Amino acid sequence: MATLDLISAGLTSVRQGQNRISGAASDIARAALPVDPAAGTAQPAQPATGQAAASAPVETARPVNLVDSLVELQQGRQEAEVGASVIDTADEVLGTLLDVTA
Repeated sequence: MATLDLISAGLTSVRQGQNRISGAASDIARAALPVDPAAGTAQPAQPATGQAAASAPVETARPVNLVDSLVELQQGRQEAEVGASVIDTADEVLGTLLDVTA
């Protein structure tokens, strides 16, 4: 059924957008970490408690380009919004088809 394919494509787009947003947000957060050339990884801390914020160390060895990360963040947001719009449209089409056949 074509409507289910549209919903699946919309969900895939939302998932890809979320992954892009997560990666970009991680890069932006990593840019705020202090640079320590001796340490290849850092364990970020929560501002309020000082406890470790992540369960896995964050890689700090590669440089972060904030402009690229912000562009990725916006692309991810738009990708997720487009996927949600596709899902809404497929839902409306399915609802219309059900109303017509009922």
